[in-house]
Amino acid sequence: MGVQLTQEEIDEFLTEGHTVILATTRKSGEPFMTPLWYVYESGAIYLRTRARSAKAQHIERDPRVCLMVEAGEKWVDLKAVIINCHAEVVEDEAEFKRIQGMLGEKYAAFRAEVAKAPKATKKHYATSSVLFKCELRQGEVRSWYNRKLRGLEKAG
Repeated sequence: MGVQLTQEEIDEFLTEGHTVILATTRKSGEPFMTPLWYVYESGAIYLRTRARSAKAQHIERDPRVCLMVEAGEKWVDLKAVIINCHAEVVEDEAEFKRIQGMLGEKYAAFRAEVAKAPKATKKHYATSSVLFKCELRQGEVRSWYNRKLRGLEKAG
């Protein structure tokens, strides 16, 4: 028995996931990793960041990214999906607004009150944002769920 997730399991896991780790590459070639909130829809992960952030600049220079969503505190419960793909800027205004709405809805309970933030923080996050679409491609997705290992299916 393999530990890989089926496509249906990947879709469900990514839809329900909370945070994606985005890996990009700095000018120096060093990896740069950061957690982001995301939305998964129709085989694509959508990420939003400030337009002039390091993440956005790295992707502008090299759109090849690696994404990881994981869950599980105990080894037996470890589940992850890793995706190598290209990040594309979402230019379509209707798609941008629709995904912005989905991000707002998904993370409404997790946001801090902007009105209570320090002035510098408000100014920092008031800058324009960019939305990236990262499509999952056949053969570029790796996944596992340790509970699928023979004998561990019913482990607690």
